[in-house]
Amino acid sequence: MRIRIAVAVLFAGLAVGGPALAEDLLLSKRDATVLIESNVGKPYWQMEAQCAGMLGAAYAYNNDHHRAAEADRSREAGIVMLNEAVARLQVDRGIDQPAALNLAAVEVETGRAASKEVLERQGSGPMTAFNMMRSACFDISAAQRRHMTR
Repeated sequence: MRIRIAVAVLFAGLAVGGPALAEDLLLSKRDATVLIESNVGKPYWQMEAQCAGMLGAAYAYNNDHHRAAEADRSREAGIVMLNEAVARLQVDRGIDQPAALNLAAVEVETGRAASKEVLERQGSGPMTAFNMMRSACFDISAAQRRHMTR
């Protein structure tokens, strides 16, 4: 329960970027899991971009700790989430890829900075806030993928 609260507080602190536009697809209560229910009403693209930054921080952290396989998994997952964030922005707002990438980049940096601090404080073990955040990111990504054809 304590970790769930930490994840909710961390994501609440992360997703404070600009307001969602009317066209942005938002996480609905129907699509939310227990880990991401505190994010209902937030734009998928924003959460996924922050998750991409979080995984970028994990890539650097794992490289610094000589965990090449974990670093590679974080890098690959981060790339997928960034691509999903950019694609979602293009669909939601009808903008081109460079414009979407510019919007997402701000959120990537927000996620990276917050996660770097968490990783430095607690590491990435099974019962850490970072591990719960990573799990929440995969839930967000899975929920968002259900809407990619819309």
